[in-house]
Amino acid sequence: MNKVQKQIQNIAKWVNSYVTSYKLNGVTLGISGGIDSAVVAGIISKFTNLETQYVFIDIGNSTLDKKCVKELAKKLKVNIRTINLKKEFQTLIKTIKVKDKMTLANIKPRLRMTTLFALASEKKHIVLGTSNADELYLGYFTKFGDSGCDLMPIANLNKSEIFEIAKELKLPKSIIERAPSAGLFNDQTDEKEMGVTYKEIDAYLSGKKISLKSKQTIERLHKVNSHKFSMPLKPKSK
Repeated sequence: MNKVQKQIQNIAKWVNSYVTSYKLNGVTLGISGGIDSAVVAGIISKFTNLETQYVFIDIGNSTLDKKCVKELAKKLKVNIRTINLKKEFQTLIKTIKVKDKMTLANIKPRLRMTTLFALASEKKHIVLGTSNADELYLGYFTKFGDSGCDLMPIANLNKSEIFEIAKELKLPKSIIERAPSAGLFNDQTDEKEMGVTYKEIDAYLSGKKISLKSKQTIERLHKVNSHKFSMPLKPKSK
């Protein structure tokens, strides 16, 4: 068994142990069409016998997202339920009169989180998150959105390890080869938005030397997003 296979087995065993120890019925997982959720789905479907609810929540998602979700379902031989919340999203932003681009974008993962927890609760499931080590270090996630979950199976894996697992699981090429994107708005890609590549983030977290500009970008993002890394603050005791 090689390193990648051990990582897969350890994640599957960890999730299975948690579900069993708390006498839960299974897990609910949001599928985005991206590599992170595909990897978690691949591990859970192939290496556990857990009851699993796969859900694709469409809020104006791209044609590529939908294509990748369809190919993943076919590859893993699982049913991925589609729920369209575009109308609800439009109603909400019209009601609260929000116009800022990033504020609007961050409503989407929070709507998805609310939906996943509702669906999970009804089945006595837990919600699996899909954030990786790179995203968690930079704070590249929506607070109380895609970070809202019960377990984060791939939180200790950097992006290059995610790609290695995807290849080991033989996931669709359309997912492996596409530019990583949070799908928050049209033509959005993670690396363009962050201003640094995943390869550089992986190198930085491994203690390797990278360009000064990339190093400063990573450290700046880590600092400005530090409020996302802990539970809400409370006053000090008297």
